[in-house]
Amino acid sequence: MAVAELCLFPLGTESPSVGEYLRPVIDVITSSGLKYRVCPMGTVVEGPVDEILELVKRCHRAILEAGAKRVVISLKIDDRVDKPLTIEGKVGV
Repeated sequence: MAVAELCLFPLGTESPSVGEYLRPVIDVITSSGLKYRVCPMGTVVEGPVDEILELVKRCHRAILEAGAKRVVISLKIDDRVDKPLTIEGKVGV
């Protein structure tokens, strides 16, 4: 099990507001079945690494289909195999 932080930055948009490009991305994350938490500067996802990487591909496709001309993706993955890893455990909840 891994915890990942994902942030997509749409570039080449007509406005500094990016909500219309990110809504489809959140829809993809919501429908993934993975546990997630939307944060002000990105989204945290919990699950197997292969599923997280597949999710990143689907998010990349969704933001481009929403009209972004360019996208920069920031992805951090914490994959721990010696003990269980959860979103709550990472923040001490």
